[in-house]
Amino acid sequence: MMHNPLIRTLTVVGLLAGMVGTATAKVSAEEAARLGKDLTPIGAEKKGNGSTIPDWTGGLPQKGALAGAFPENAEISADKILFTIDKSNAAQHAGKLTAGHKALLERYGDTYKMNVYKTHRPVAWPQAIYDATLTNATTAELEGTDSPKNAKLGFLYPIPGNAAEVIWNHKVRWRGDAVTRYNNQAIVQPDGGYQMTKLVEEVKFKYGSIKEPAPLQENMNLYYLSEVVAPPRLAGQLLLVHETMDQVAGPRQAWIYNPGLRRIRRAPNVAYDNPYEGTDGNQFNDQVDMYNGAMDRYTWTLVGKKEMYIPYNSYKMASPNTKYTDMIRPRHINQDLARYELHRVW
Repeated sequence: MMHNPLIRTLTVVGLLAGMVGTATAKVSAEEAARLGKDLTPIGAEKKGNGSTIPDWTGGLPQKGALAGAFPENAEISADKILFTIDKSNAAQHAGKLTAGHKALLERYGDTYKMNVYKTHRPVAWPQAIYDATLTNATTAELEGTDSPKNAKLGFLYPIPGNAAEVIWNHKVRWRGDAVTRYNNQAIVQPDGGYQMTKLVEEVKFKYGSIKEPAPLQENMNLYYLSEVVAPPRLAGQLLLVHETMDQVAGPRQAWIYNPGLRRIRRAPNVAYDNPYEGTDGNQFNDQVDMYNGAMDRYTWTLVGKKEMYIPYNSYKMASPNTKYTDMIRPRHINQDLARYELHRVW
């Protein structure tokens, strides 16, 4: 949308709208035995579609330290564009486009396009995550939409039975034991002018920590601390969040430090559709990281898996050689920097 902040990491979900049952059961040992066989260790289909989606063969091994590294893969970066989707041929690809992409192609047809590349499946996770996920498959349960039970580390529901379980897998995915992120957000005006808000975010993962995984009964997912460093009128503002697992039974706790007032206060409600910091009200809290927070105010249904063109392996977008002036354009990001691949999504 025209005024939405730009987020450097782009993700897509292909779900939504319906009902979730009050409780779900763990899968049988026979179903769980599929993990690592016809399913990957976290539950995706190993085999490709025989033409445009390749088999998953284990993903890429981790090379070197994660700290300070940018994603890079010479083979993927050398790929040429297979074809481009724009307003003139969008109807031919409609079955593989999200509702959002269809709207962008229709609204901004003179500039918006999607360059489609060869599909790669490089994702891999540490063995500890695979082992924990296999255990969770036969123990983890979900009460309603927000109360996971009987799991430790790893993906909760590698063979999901409903939409809420799919979202939970996203919320607890492994991202390391701790991370520091420089999060720059641009509020773009219709003429292409923009204001940049710069945050430094630090996260300590609790449930997702391989070194010291927190069991679900502690009801703690992660600790989050952010500091605004620009623009000057917001610089020095701090936000501290204790992110719980079951946010209906125990809502997330948040505190804000206001440098102008020189005092700390409890944040009233850092959740749902309350505005996210640094976005001038153009982004809501539950939109951060694609989706986060409690799910009780929504209804969900698992429609099934579908092949769709989604942002994937966006090395050019994430490169330190790509400047914000290269990326930011009126109405939408510079689509010459975006990369789309065909993948199966829920």
